[in-house]
Amino acid sequence: MSIGRGTAERLPSDRPALSIDEAQAAVLRRARPLPVETWRLDAAAGCALASDVFATVTLPPWDNAGMDGFAVRAQDVLGATEDAPRALRVIGHIAAGGTEAPSVSSGMAVRIMTGAPLPDGADTVVRVEDTRVVSTERGDGEQVLIVHDRDARTASRNVRPRGEDITDGALVARAGDTLTPALLGVLASIGCASVDVHRRPRVVIAPSGDELLPLDAIDDVRAGRGIIGSSTFALEALLRATGAEVRVLPVLPDDPELLRDALGRALEDDCDLL
Repeated sequence: MSIGRGTAERLPSDRPALSIDEAQAAVLRRARPLPVETWRLDAAAGCALASDVFATVTLPPWDNAGMDGFAVRAQDVLGATEDAPRALRVIGHIAAGGTEAPSVSSGMAVRIMTGAPLPDGADTVVRVEDTRVVSTERGDGEQVLIVHDRDARTASRNVRPRGEDITDGALVARAGDTLTPALLGVLASIGCASVDVHRRPRVVIAPSGDELLPLDAIDDVRAGRGIIGSSTFALEALLRATGAEVRVLPVLPDDPELLRDALGRALEDDCDLL
């Protein structure tokens, strides 16, 4: 936001000071949104969105495995135990980046990795910890023994359905939201390459006080001749963390004319906030 310039609000003669809430309200009454710019997503961290963002894709785009294991039909593994396993023929393998897999029919299983699309015919993924792979006696392939059916009441377990995270057309972020690392990741996942944001605020910090000393004057602090201007460092870090562009003036002395001149020049130098 930008704080408008002009004559400072004057206090009534019978009001020597403002409360904190009143002071904050006086500042915010002069605040205005900063101009809107379009930025590449990878450069917009910390900025505030100027418009809503809607998804143009569905995520995940397909039903996919939530665990490494075997894609099967739930009815083929109901009630499986260590003592009474269900034996299924392994007919293929699909990795997370795979796009093709054989269809699963009765008595079949497909080895599957987390994130891989669920093959046709399968409705459940049995995690690998609940299986044992063995060779068939005929030597014509593998069998998987389902040794533990953890939830016989529920099909589709360990399956992340299409659209579980985001659906096409859904509101993903609102105008005013700060582009945090997490939100940047979400916008990247929907292919949002650029965003409309409010320009970063340009802030000038003007430390003042004859008692303030630079960092290398610690001997003077020990001798009681002043203090380090530590608040400037904290304030600059806080402002930069919000995405502001910050300029710090040299420490200003306790001289009204010098203060007035320095602050006036700071405001004339395209400063949004002093």
